[in-house]
Amino acid sequence: MNSHTTALLKKTLSALTLAGAMALPAAHAAPMTDAALVGQVQTAILQDQKLVKPEIKVEVQPGGRIHLTGWVHNTDDINEAAYVASRVEGVSSVTTFLRSWTTND
Repeated sequence: MNSHTTALLKKTLSALTLAGAMALPAAHAAPMTDAALVGQVQTAILQDQKLVKPEIKVEVQPGGRIHLTGWVHNTDDINEAAYVASRVEGVSSVTTFLRSWTTND
């Protein structure tokens, strides 16, 4: 084999290896850490436009179960926070221990 063929073969193998690594199904992906899941849920809650200044603590229990504690603006926000958290990938269930500052407007 000449040097040109060897170089081409190395590039092809490298590209195939990269493509195979990128195409791994989610089942083979590394499991999400609790800290990463907390961060994703907190980010989703803070980015939700319906929630008004939520003060929510997120805790992860085994199996992706999420517990939300803290305060929200009104009772509708309790349901909204639970819904938002439940939509995050890796969350299996959401339990809320949230309280509202006011009643619904």
